Amino acid sequence: MKLSLCKLPLHESVADCLQTRPIDDCHEQTELCRTQALINRGIKDFSGAYMAVKYVAGHMDKYPDTIGADTVNTLTGLIRSPRFEKQKQSYFLFHEAAEALIRLAARVKEPLSKSIIQALNDILYTSHGKRLRAVNQALGELPWEPAASDPWVMDPLSVLPVDLNGLVPGSAAELKQTRWQGRSLIINTSGTACVVLKFATSADNITDLAREAAWLTRLQSSGGDMAAGGFDTPVPIEYKGHRVFTITSDLPGDTPSFLYKQHCIAFSPCPGYYEYPNDPGCLQPMSWTRDVFIKNARILGQMTVKGIVHTALIPLFHNRVQQRRRNDQGAYLWEHAGRLDQWLDSCQYPNFARSGPRDFEHIEQIDTGAGLRHYIGEHLLSFILVIGSVFRNKAPDRRGLTPDATPEDTRDLFDGAAFESMIADVSENYFKGLCKTGLPQELLQTIPRLTRALIQTMGYDEHMEEVLRIQDQNRMAEEQYHQFLYQRGVKIIPPKGQTDILLSTGPHLGGFNQSISVPELIEYLFRFSALAVSHCFLNGKRMSG
Repeated sequence: MKLSLCKLPLHESVADCLQTRPIDDCHEQTELCRTQALINRGIKDFSGAYMAVKYVAGHMDKYPDTIGADTVNTLTGLIRSPRFEKQKQSYFLFHEAAEALIRLAARVKEPLSKSIIQALNDILYTSHGKRLRAVNQALGELPWEPAASDPWVMDPLSVLPVDLNGLVPGSAAELKQTRWQGRSLIINTSGTACVVLKFATSADNITDLAREAAWLTRLQSSGGDMAAGGFDTPVPIEYKGHRVFTITSDLPGDTPSFLYKQHCIAFSPCPGYYEYPNDPGCLQPMSWTRDVFIKNARILGQMTVKGIVHTALIPLFHNRVQQRRRNDQGAYLWEHAGRLDQWLDSCQYPNFARSGPRDFEHIEQIDTGAGLRHYIGEHLLSFILVIGSVFRNKAPDRRGLTPDATPEDTRDLFDGAAFESMIADVSENYFKGLCKTGLPQELLQTIPRLTRALIQTMGYDEHMEEVLRIQDQNRMAEEQYHQFLYQRGVKIIPPKGQTDILLSTGPHLGGFNQSISVPELIEYLFRFSALAVSHCFLNGKRMSG
């Protein structure tokens, strides 16, 4: 049984230490006890508290085998304490303490490791703001080893020129019907056969398509990686040893102008590949929609815990208009709790359908707890937004501002009980896919409050505006500038670069360059993702013994 020196009277601790350790080690142990006592008594000075935590953390890193529950209680007590929560820099204090505990949990055995994780998980349920973010991001640093490996990708530069009739079964006369859906040409051939040609939109996109074909091949042959019943994937077409092609013949129909040199991959889609759960024209009952969400939540959980991550279930942006000049390209980082740009438009074609996940060019391999934590939160955010769009799509024309310039109020379209139960179903099944266990009851109990907040914001188009800054205008060519404004309903184009231009492009969740209008959603993601990473860590620790 481990004996923590700080639990003994100080003279006994030093005496014991002198018999078993060098003098320098005993001195450090004594200083640890004194520092912990200062923290426990309540240091009022923020800088002093931070330096004290830094000292304790350093000792924990240097002598992990000497640390007991008393040290853990000191740091968790500091994180829980309201003493510094109003300090502007309190995040760094909370994170320093939580991260020290996480480093210790990763190095020691149970029961101490498990008790540390449990203590931090308990803090999640009662925390808000900086404390919640600090504990979440610390838990995201837990080590985690995915089971899957990257697929083998053919050289994307090895592109096979091929005539359309040579790639697609049957002759041109036998083609029954063709239609374009975005950049994909869907070809219905004789019988019930269907082939999809998915085209590149840039030179860099060729590599993405090559990876998509590789993942499709991998998922066809490695069902054990998914262990998810009913997961259908498209069948990639390999022709003369190639998976990436250049179509040399003319393409049927109105070919989109944004294709890149007619480079593409080809696959046979599985049933339900184009059946979206939130399609405005969908005539299926709500039970069908619910089943689609549940199926995809479970599959994506099982994929993600193996390190196979879909990085774009829907396009998420903080600010689309500034993506050319921002380091993050305007992409949404949910941890920052910023405004979510054009949330309803982002849900239009989700990358999951009745068949399961889709658009496999967005699948990547991850191998860190921080990456796992981020994408767990992003997946759940995407699911919740698309569920909200199901209700909004009952009346897709009701959006924006009314004729008297007041926000469109569509809260009557939402069935609160159905919305709440679908969020719970998705959360429960995604968590089971990740962790092989049910979602903690404490988190399930927060869903009714979350649902009410979501209906108030998703159903009321208060935030419609964005601003095209002068610097963003000046980054556009003249033709691009005119097209950008025409697409957003501007009839009279003002001169470029003279003044900021106010545009109505929403609904957004939050005002331009402000925080998200439903902070309850971000708090839910913080708690869910941290709990999931904790369970993945403990599951891996049990498996490794």
